[in-house]
Amino acid sequence: MRTTLLYMIMCALLSLSVTSCHKDYNDYTTTAHIALTLPIDGKIETIQYSVKMVDLNSRNTVTQAGETRGTIDIENLFRGAYSIHVEGVVRYVDSDSIAHTSQFRALSDYVSLVGLDDNVVSLEMILMD
Repeated sequence: MRTTLLYMIMCALLSLSVTSCHKDYNDYTTTAHIALTLPIDGKIETIQYSVKMVDLNSRNTVTQAGETRGTIDIENLFRGAYSIHVEGVVRYVDSDSIAHTSQFRALSDYVSLVGLDDNVVSLEMILMD
């Protein structure tokens, strides 16, 4: 009787240890790379931006501001469908080697960010001058 009880306790402990060692399901998030391009021939020197992303399913909003040379990286986004609105100031050199500074906008009403790995979204800037 004593060995049976000991055997039952050991089996219970073994089953608890096996079930508690499972792998977490953590592929709910992804990274978005928003590549901004000029509508004309030229080279981007720097971009000061503010980006607003709205999850079209949950209406959660993600905002980020910063400075880049062409690609905005946004990490830990829940996978899904988003609308993207970027605005800011771009400094670029055109094909005649003339430097320009201009305000811009770039937007998309629907972008699918469902990949497990990195998602690249290309947006063309709308220059405001």
